[in-house]
Amino acid sequence: MLLFCPGGESMGRKRAVLFDLGATLVTGPSSAPAAQVARMLDLPAGEERRVAEVLLCRNYPGPAEVCCALAGLVPGGQVREEEVCRLWVEQESAAVEIPGATEAVVRAKELGYAVGLVSDIWAPYYRAFLHACPEIASRVDFAALSFRVGKRKPAPQIFLAALEGLGVDSCHAIMVGDTYDRDILPAKKLGLRTIWVLCRPEREYRAAAAVLMENWPRPDRIVAHIGEVPGALAELTW
Repeated sequence: MLLFCPGGESMGRKRAVLFDLGATLVTGPSSAPAAQVARMLDLPAGEERRVAEVLLCRNYPGPAEVCCALAGLVPGGQVREEEVCRLWVEQESAAVEIPGATEAVVRAKELGYAVGLVSDIWAPYYRAFLHACPEIASRVDFAALSFRVGKRKPAPQIFLAALEGLGVDSCHAIMVGDTYDRDILPAKKLGLRTIWVLCRPEREYRAAAAVLMENWPRPDRIVAHIGEVPGALAELTW
């Protein structure tokens, strides 16, 4: 598969839109599962990243296996399994579709794009997405998920897995996401076009300032919420 298109040309004509999930298509608890587990285990500040690698980059059949994996992060290896089980069950129903998300995915399909997902996620929350957004799920052609790929954004492998799964060149793909340094910047480095859903500007202040000062590359489009994505897709020319 051709990932970059020399001189702007591509050997293929198939096009795709890659959507992030959390805060782009769905919303959920204010605290991410890795943060909740870090507090649950009384881990020191800074350990949340290690917890995220354990939770989000492995495909667990159930909470018992999660507990075994987390034991290596805890002094003495003691993990309160009942709390991990409770979190797992809560996460299986925690996703809520963001208004306009279905319309954005439907419009992408109407414009002839294949639809992919690129998401840092673990199995129970992905099941919550499937339950909350059946119309979106039915239109997804390939999902590159961290718990399946074994890598989290901004690692290029998860984006490349989506392109490979969809059979699309990077120069004929668009990444839609809410986080600049985990969605937009790594996608641009791989040659994708980008639509930045700036729905949480208070969390993206540093990135927005860097883009405004032209220290970081500007996305192809910036929108305030997912409901504006259909218009942005229609505006993009190839």
